[in-house]
Amino acid sequence: MANKDLSQETIRKKESAFEYAGVDARISGYKDKKWTIEQVQQHLRCLCTTGYDLKAHSSRERNPALYRAALHYFGSWRAALSVSGINLSNASRRRPKNFDRETMVLWLKERQAAGQTLVWTEVCMDNRAYALAIRRTFRSWRGALIAAELRVSDWP
Repeated sequence: MANKDLSQETIRKKESAFEYAGVDARISGYKDKKWTIEQVQQHLRCLCTTGYDLKAHSSRERNPALYRAALHYFGSWRAALSVSGINLSNASRRRPKNFDRETMVLWLKERQAAGQTLVWTEVCMDNRAYALAIRRTFRSWRGALIAAELRVSDWP
């Protein structure tokens, strides 16, 4: 690669830094991508299941392009979450009150007895606060299922 001048003027813009590194800014994802409705919904569901803070303020700061796309297609952040199948109470990351280890195991057993899924992503979409609290307490979703003494055949 040819030796280029790295003065502050040259690298003032991130695009210049990408160009200097030999990376196409369009491929790197730096520039705002064009979001489709399906991509917005899929990305919101993915953020929900990974424990991302779904409050509007946090999302606006961390991913402005996604936030703008959600507002464009759905009118509001809450509507985007709702249409994406995310329980609006999942926008909070607070631990549920009176939800200790024993209660968590009981909740998992009741969920399984009611015929509801124990697949992490689906439980997280239904009740993110409970799912995250359980995973944090038992250090993994699998650890929680083992503690609840659920048979391997009952696992996803």
